[in-house]
Amino acid sequence: MYTIGKLSKNTGVTVRTLDYYDEIGLIKPSSKTEGGHRLYSEDDVMRLERVLALKYMGFSLEQIKDILENSTSTWQESIQQQLELVKREQERLQVLEQALLGISYSIEIEGEINWKIIFSIIQLYQQDPEDALQQYKDYLNDDEMKKIMDMNVQNMSEEDIRKWIKVIHDIKNNLNIDPASEKAQQLVESWLNQAEKMYGNDEKLLGDMWQALQNLKEGIAFYPMNKDVIQFIESVFIAKEELKK
Repeated sequence: MYTIGKLSKNTGVTVRTLDYYDEIGLIKPSSKTEGGHRLYSEDDVMRLERVLALKYMGFSLEQIKDILENSTSTWQESIQQQLELVKREQERLQVLEQALLGISYSIEIEGEINWKIIFSIIQLYQQDPEDALQQYKDYLNDDEMKKIMDMNVQNMSEEDIRKWIKVIHDIKNNLNIDPASEKAQQLVESWLNQAEKMYGNDEKLLGDMWQALQNLKEGIAFYPMNKDVIQFIESVFIAKEELKK
């Protein structure tokens, strides 16, 4: 038999917690000494170990009590339910991580806190991300929309993200240079190289996406691309073709 002090020392569970478990009927001592001190049996210790294991798995004390009081046939069902909850929480945290990274990168790109963009990023991740591209269905098919949305910050290396941010930032800082200049050509070449790297050199996808970008609508689906950047890239393409003639 274990006194509450010895049980606390052996298991690492505080006396205060054991008192609470006793109070709610989760783990009650099997007997008491003549002086009224609680004594826990080996079965009580085993029950406490089960409580600690279930608590580690993420079950609430109410759920744990229900599981322990039911037959063992309900254990597997309970664990499967908890697994589903864990998976949903993982998905929620994954989306939150993407949103936070997006906000962080937007501040880096803009050079300031732009609340309009931040709220747009939050709204993007609160909805089904593919819905953000539905307004481009005249240019992109469902598979292309999925591929674009799958290519998010989580699927890109830190180096790739930095390069993408830099190339667009450089273009934004040079919107007024001559489209036929060597610098303009180099900027767009760098942009195209990054785009090809991100989307697997899929020429059809890149072509369809370029059509969508040329018809850019309100929203943040293609952020940090904006109309100024797109017009610059288009003017450089035109200038390049003219130079070939």
